[in-house]
Amino acid sequence: MKYLIPLLILASCSSRPDKAAKAPDQITNDDFKKERALKKSEVTDFYQSTVTSMSPALQDETTDNYTKKELSEINTSGDPLLDISVKCALKDFNSAFQVAANNFNKYQKIPAYWNLVANCHLNQGSERKALLFYNKALEVSKNYVPALNNIGVMYSRQGQDQKALVAFERASKEGRFSKTPRYNLAKTYLTYGLAEQALPVFQGLLNETPTDVDLLNAVGSSYFLMSDYGRALSYYQKIPQSEWARAEIGLNLALTLKKLGKGKEAEKVFDLVDKPSQAKAKDYYAVIKSQLGEAE
Repeated sequence: MKYLIPLLILASCSSRPDKAAKAPDQITNDDFKKERALKKSEVTDFYQSTVTSMSPALQDETTDNYTKKELSEINTSGDPLLDISVKCALKDFNSAFQVAANNFNKYQKIPAYWNLVANCHLNQGSERKALLFYNKALEVSKNYVPALNNIGVMYSRQGQDQKALVAFERASKEGRFSKTPRYNLAKTYLTYGLAEQALPVFQGLLNETPTDVDLLNAVGSSYFLMSDYGRALSYYQKIPQSEWARAEIGLNLALTLKKLGKGKEAEKVFDLVDKPSQAKAKDYYAVIKSQLGEAE
């Protein structure tokens, strides 16, 4: 999961391009003044939204867990960094970069701004550009947790799990109270089957937000890997049925039911799952389908 905190920018922008054009005789000295660059202490790194998410545990640190509908309901008025983040999450990259460019003078000393720009490039698949801007965020603030975390996300997407693990560990160490790096670190542990190490992290986060769908799934998955299928099922079943269509949830639940000898129930849950499009999820879907005895 990507740590979405301020980021973004077109560094070549040196003046506000959003002003209406003026006739030469209307231009004053004020038109040549740059906005004062904000200090890091003047900008918050946390999102404050009244929109309710099914996965609220990390919603003050990232927009990744919001649905498209939830994102569209977020009021970004007066907050350029949040506006950039939401536009990037909605894949409206051109608009996001324009907002970044328009606010360069004001936010150029804010690491979150550069981090958001990097996130946009990462979401576009431009990993080299993303790394460039993550490093810019670290140049402004050398231990900036969101950038450290997102570098880990980037490495994870590249399949460089060892590098991702190092980045998440560093981000977790530097930001002891930041939830997203801890979540990502635990998720990486789980990828390697280290459920005993992942479970305390997931459980601690779940204790703070007991209804968070992604954390319920994560705790359930930890117990599943520990072969405690009964306890895994108890967590999966706390997830609203409306979320079972998500492959990472419905497939886990179906396989757990199968392990518990509840084949018919497992097949019913499997039928609710939307067929995924991503390669790894498609492979997992095929494996579960085979184990449930479904015809190809």
